[in-house]
Amino acid sequence: MSAPMVKVEQVAKRFGEAAAVADVSFSLERGRFLTILGPSGSGKTTLLRMIAGFIDPSAGEIFLKGQPVSAMPVHKRSIGMVFQRLALFPHLTAWENVAYPLKMRRFDPREIPDRVARFFRIVKLDGLEKRRIHELSGGQQQRVAIARALVFEPDLVLLDEPLAALDRKLREEMQVEFRRIQLDLGVTTINVTHDQREALVMSDEIMVMDHGRMLQLAPPAEVYRAPANAFVAGFLGLTNLLRARVLQADGSGLRLQAGDREWHQPMSRQLTVQPGTWVDCALRAERVRIVAADAGPGTGEKARGEVHDVLFEGDRVVYEVRAPALGDAVVRVIDRAPERHRLLERGRAVCLDWDDTDLLVFAV
Repeated sequence: MSAPMVKVEQVAKRFGEAAAVADVSFSLERGRFLTILGPSGSGKTTLLRMIAGFIDPSAGEIFLKGQPVSAMPVHKRSIGMVFQRLALFPHLTAWENVAYPLKMRRFDPREIPDRVARFFRIVKLDGLEKRRIHELSGGQQQRVAIARALVFEPDLVLLDEPLAALDRKLREEMQVEFRRIQLDLGVTTINVTHDQREALVMSDEIMVMDHGRMLQLAPPAEVYRAPANAFVAGFLGLTNLLRARVLQADGSGLRLQAGDREWHQPMSRQLTVQPGTWVDCALRAERVRIVAADAGPGTGEKARGEVHDVLFEGDRVVYEVRAPALGDAVVRVIDRAPERHRLLERGRAVCLDWDDTDLLVFAV
């Protein structure tokens, strides 16, 4: 069995008394796409820079293709990199920018033109080879940077928020485009971002970090549907977090109280809590059903509330509902088919309902 492309063993990094990364371990198989996701200050970029060789770990070891690399300089690691600041050479043409890493690595000059042409085709920039960087759009510059990172066919590509400076529409297009290129070439990739959509769209696996620690590493669907804790649940998607008290805990489930409401919650995951303790309850906004309070009989109801705000986003409507019965919590609700439903105005009394299995419970 061949070694994984990347293996990180108990890697830590301290800056003085502050722990930027704390005991992170994972492995990444060849050809896989991993996104490290987390808020600012979570340690994701520090971890990426240690893999690249720009920062030395305070503890632990990093392996590339089974070989330890702590003592290996950056230029000897077969790594292509794309950063938010693309660092393209403005005085060179697009073609010269892409050819640059080949010349630095002393590729056969006879091979360079065909190789550069191939990667211009891959990133769909045919015909723009002679343009200077300032003559290209933001998306085209991004493609030049991607071609430059891939042209020497590195073992590993590292991305540090390379799409963050693009507008939303272009950023979403480039997410799909880079994923296509990565799959076509089969290059192992690690991406760092705080953009949850980018992580879900582009990745084979997602690592969620906070305060230097890895909280979960799993495929996108698992991270979204079965988050490891309340932080992960709250960081991905639009999620309601409710604090509830445990009134009863036994083999049949939990009896919970939030505000004035009590309900029985079946145990859908391994959880050890005691009566009298508190738990966090996570509920995805798209899993909440909302109807006007006067809609008539047959309407399920976990709580009543009043529409506090309405956010129309074109393909969906986000409601913010103040629910006094839930301790005056503000519950956010997503209607993904607003054209089929009457818009509920601010101040409207509404009923909220959800399936018991959609409520995720975590020990505090």
